Amino acid sequence: MFSLTEPLEDSIIIRGQKVAVDFSFDTVLLWYQLLEDDSILSNDKIEIAFDNFVEESFSPPLSLEEKVDVIDIISQQIKETPYGKTINAVASIQEDCTSVSEKYFSYTQDAEAIYASFLFDYGIDLDLERGKLHYDKFKALLAGLSEKSYFKRILSIRQASHAEYEGEALTNLLEAQEYYALESEKSVDNLDNQMGDIFSMLKAQAEG
Repeated sequence: MFSLTEPLEDSIIIRGQKVAVDFSFDTVLLWYQLLEDDSILSNDKIEIAFDNFVEESFSPPLSLEEKVDVIDIISQQIKETPYGKTINAVASIQEDCTSVSEKYFSYTQDAEAIYASFLFDYGIDLDLERGKLHYDKFKALLAGLSEKSYFKRILSIRQASHAEYEGEALTNLLEAQEYYALESEKSVDNLDNQMGDIFSMLKAQAEG
């Protein structure tokens, strides 16, 4: 989780030793992308994710069970948020809010809007920040995007209540919501849930 007084997370403990972890935003988004890909087996997702996050080599090599534990720890750090257990807590209180609710966006489907919004609001070219910008910083900047940004305007459309519109305005809203419709299985909220499912399944297999 982002802190103004503590350094950003850049390591975890593996086999009793402190090991560097790549928490750059693009590495984290690759993990979310892996979760979306149904053509890759869960075991392989863990192996790929581990190699992306951790460069350290181990002797003897880590078992799949150990790698599952490592990715589980990393994922818990990734999902931490300062407001409630999940970002969705905000939306459950105020349905028409334009906060960054994880059930209303996808890192892959909304990649273009996120890129354009960072450039528009902050002058940050995310393509040049790969391997450098920490995910916690990325997440804080994403949440702080202005209501004028492309990304926040899309969220506003997706979250808009039909009850507040009528006539031509309602027709326009429905057309916009259809155009910007989110594939629910790609939402960050859904993928966070998938993380837990994968870890539970693989740990159960290891114990069996």
